[in-house]
Amino acid sequence: MGFFPFILGLIAFSATLSGGFVAIKYRSQHGAFSALAAGVLIAISFFDLLPEALDLAAELEIPVLNVMYFVAAGFVFLLILERYFSIVRVLEGQTYKNVRRQWGGWLGAGEISAHAFIEGLAIGLGFQIDVQTGVAVAVAIIAHDFCDGISAVSLMLNTRNTRKAAIQMLALAAAAPMLGIASTLFFVLPEQSLLYILPFLVGGFLYLGACDCLLDAFEKNPPWVTAAFSVLGFLVILFVIRTLQFH
Repeated sequence: MGFFPFILGLIAFSATLSGGFVAIKYRSQHGAFSALAAGVLIAISFFDLLPEALDLAAELEIPVLNVMYFVAAGFVFLLILERYFSIVRVLEGQTYKNVRRQWGGWLGAGEISAHAFIEGLAIGLGFQIDVQTGVAVAVAIIAHDFCDGISAVSLMLNTRNTRKAAIQMLALAAAAPMLGIASTLFFVLPEQSLLYILPFLVGGFLYLGACDCLLDAFEKNPPWVTAAFSVLGFLVILFVIRTLQFH
């Protein structure tokens, strides 16, 4: 496979770090970044991960309903963990307030890292086919890694994690594609596994975007700011994916 895939993985690493550090630098505006992350996560689900899972299901002759079961499972899994186990009610004065535990941010950012690892797998497996396929896959992934960095940091900061913790999780998300590429030197992930991993991530991303980032953004921004930035994130990913598909 050579070193070229790892050079592309390093570019993906740099893109993710750059997005994350932008979100950290402008931390006072993280409500707007939450809205942007919401649009990004939802768009990646609808226009990248889900179509890939459906194409794979058609190729393997697996019913579409099976794919949707795993989408639902990913959504409910994160809903239960994030809303039931990571939120505690605290008495402030005479009223109770829901306070989010810090590990909820680690959980959400961990899903982004898992997604990034699978992207690294895709790059490595692409190069096992031929160089052209590997480069095409890598370009598609690098194009939205900047937004992945923003999303990971936003999820960490939304759950009151420290700047240091956000940077640690950002480093994991950035390194994940390199780890995915390296793993393809030792094994090949069966397509059947991807068929169930991808829709599970779709469900998780839809929850994170619509029920986590978006709600946090509405609490911190005027409604028009949240709407504008979430639509911007959505359109950026849609444009990137459509442009790459066109070429």
